[in-house]
Amino acid sequence: MVKRIAAAAAAVFMSACLFAYNPPAGGEYLFGISSPFQLTSAQSSAGGAFFDVTPASQVFNPALQAFEQRIMLDAGYTMLQNSDDPEHSFGYGIQGGMLFPGRWGVASGEVFVLNNPFYEMQTGKSLNLKLSAAKDVTDYLAVGMGLGAGYFWGYDKSWMAGVDLGVLYNYGDAGIFEDVRFGVSLLNLGKTFGGTKVLGIYHDKSSGMFPGIATLRAGIAGTFLHAGDFKGAASFDVAVPTAQNCILDAGVQFMYRDFVKLSVAEEYNVREVIKSSKNWLPSIGLSFLFKFNSKDNAFMKRHGWQESEVQVGGAWKRFYDHTNAMSGGLILKLGLEDTEPPEITLGEPNQPEKEGEAK
Repeated sequence: MVKRIAAAAAAVFMSACLFAYNPPAGGEYLFGISSPFQLTSAQSSAGGAFFDVTPASQVFNPALQAFEQRIMLDAGYTMLQNSDDPEHSFGYGIQGGMLFPGRWGVASGEVFVLNNPFYEMQTGKSLNLKLSAAKDVTDYLAVGMGLGAGYFWGYDKSWMAGVDLGVLYNYGDAGIFEDVRFGVSLLNLGKTFGGTKVLGIYHDKSSGMFPGIATLRAGIAGTFLHAGDFKGAASFDVAVPTAQNCILDAGVQFMYRDFVKLSVAEEYNVREVIKSSKNWLPSIGLSFLFKFNSKDNAFMKRHGWQESEVQVGGAWKRFYDHTNAMSGGLILKLGLEDTEPPEITLGEPNQPEKEGEAK
C-alpha cells in the first residue's frame, strides 16, 4: 500500500513539471491569508517556532496535530486593502475549523473563504475545505494525511481536489536549541485551480494552476532562548511548488510568561522576486493567551472543560506594494493538557485476611 501511494505521488510530481508555472501573485499563499496565526507562522511544516498548532495547520503539514490532546476551535478574519486599484479597494479572507482528538488519532477540518480581486494579487473568489487525520506512531514520530477540495468563481470557474501527506519528528534538544522539530510534507497531490482568467505573475501569459501541484515542503523549528519567563524560538521552511519554484519561509517568536507573544515572519518567493511582485516587509503579529475557569457551568464541568484556554491575536502584513492585510482571530482549547505521567506505586500486595481475624 505504501509503495502504491509513493508511486502515485511520484507520478503526480513528475506530471506537474509539464505544466507552465504561472500562478497569480499570492497563489501559493492561498490558505495562509485568513488568520493572524497563519500570517505569522512562516508557513511552517514543523509547527511554527513555538509549535502553535491549530486546525488550520494541516494546510502546511497534516501530521502536525497528532500530539494534540484537547478539542480545539479556531476562527479568523482578514481584511485585504489595496490603495492603488480604482475598481477594487477591499477584499477579505475568512476561515474557521475544529480539531478533535480520538482514540485512534486526531481529526480536524477547516473551511476557507477568500475574495481577492486586486490587480497585483488577483487570487479571485474561492471556497475551500480541508480535512485531515493524524496519528502519533511513537512519542517522537507522527504521520498524517489530508483531503482537500475547493471551488473557484469570479474569473471563470474552476475546482480543485487533492491529497496531502506529512511527517513530523520531535528530535528533542540539540546544543543551544530546545524542542527541535523536523517536518516534511507533500501537498496538493491532485488537481488545483486552473483555466481561470486571473492574472499570473507573468502577465503576458495566461495564468497557470495554483496553488502548486505536488508542493514539497520541509522545515525545522526550535527554541533558542529560555531565560526565566522569557523565551525565543525560530522556524525555517523550504517549499518547492510544482518543482518549478523555490519559497523560503522564516519566522521568529518571543514569548513572556506564556501570556503575550510577538511573532515576525518573512517569505522569499523566487519567482515573484524575479518578476518584482514581492514586498520585503515582514509580517508582524501579537497574541495573548487567557485561561478561564467555568467550574460553575454544569455543561462544561460534565465534559471536563471547566478549565480552558483562549488565544486571541492580531497581525499585519504587506503582501505587495499596495496590498495590505489586517487580521484578527482566536483559538479556543477546551480542557487542560495532560502533562503528568501516571503514578506507579511499588509495594507489598495486600495480604488476604485470615478467617476469624478482626476487621
